Amino acid sequence: MSSRRLLPACAALLALLAGCTPTVEGPAELRIVTEDLPLRLTQEIAKRTTEGAPARFAEVERDVRHMLSRRLHRTAENLRKRAQYLETLGRIHAEQGDFADAEAAYRDSIEAWRSLPAADAEAFANALVQLAGIHYRLNDFARASAGYAEAIALEEARLGADHDDLLGLLSIRAGLELKLGHAIEAERLLRRQLDTIVRVRGVDRREAASVMDHLAEALSLQDRKPEAAELRQKAKEIRRKLCDEC
Repeated sequence: MSSRRLLPACAALLALLAGCTPTVEGPAELRIVTEDLPLRLTQEIAKRTTEGAPARFAEVERDVRHMLSRRLHRTAENLRKRAQYLETLGRIHAEQGDFADAEAAYRDSIEAWRSLPAADAEAFANALVQLAGIHYRLNDFARASAGYAEAIALEEARLGADHDDLLGLLSIRAGLELKLGHAIEAERLLRRQLDTIVRVRGVDRREAASVMDHLAEALSLQDRKPEAAELRQKAKEIRRKLCDEC
């Protein structure tokens, strides 16, 4: 769910909007693009994401805002397009370091996803993760953790409890809970992550040792120092064993 998803997301936007009859509860009209993404816009985003070359952000933002200013009837398809264009706008702002504007765009994108009767779970979860990342950059760790929690629930239902993406989200949220001083919640998340790694891949893994170190930190914050020391020792033994096998 990184910025590398931007190009596929833009490609998905190239489909024409279908239908003009309002089918979703709410105002009969909403602002949404009625046309394909201009070729120049897709090339500009592709250049920025794949080559790291300077992009004409003001020009790209103007095109996206122009498309969002169009009016169409409130259909499920149009709401989906609106959500995707708003997410693109959020990414443009984030690339420039305009995190307040990025937050507003992602928040509007998420509201559009929420209003759909059957949202694309993957795209919805990605928008939640992007907004949570913005909240992290704004040092709003509580809202960031809440966003990751919602994304975790969606991704678990979509991918299953053992998927690597889910383990990554659990790790990020546990780190946020540690920053917030919520050691008990961090412990719960880290134990879940560690149990999954051990069950699926085995205990002698570098990622297991890393989680043990973080879990030891959560235990130390609860003044459970003997347990923390034991975990740190286990982590050291795992790393030593892996080094001996190299």
